[in-house]
Amino acid sequence: MPEKEKRSSKRFSVKQMIDISSDGDVFLAAKGLDLSLGGLSCEVSHPLDPMTPVYLMLGLPRDVGDIHLVKCEGYVAHSRMEDGKCIVGIQFTEMPDEYRAMLEEHFSALESNS
Repeated sequence: MPEKEKRSSKRFSVKQMIDISSDGDVFLAAKGLDLSLGGLSCEVSHPLDPMTPVYLMLGLPRDVGDIHLVKCEGYVAHSRMEDGKCIVGIQFTEMPDEYRAMLEEHFSALESNS
């Protein structure tokens, strides 16, 4: 029997860079794979331990040439090696309402364009 989907938010495929920091100072670039209101999965250059708190910044395209920066906090829900790459799942824990609204608007635009 297939495992029941645990996510409460729809996931959208993304192909963009995301900045992640586990110490608040040094950011590592991550390649976004999918994104939802609850979290994201991404590819990072080196493994991050599960339950590691992280700070994230990602840019959401708005109008032509306009990008809004979304900042939030979360933790590493899982980390695994896959085909020589480290795939990390991050669950959001803190996101100001203004950034959540930007994400919701971005997802609405993606849905209307599909």
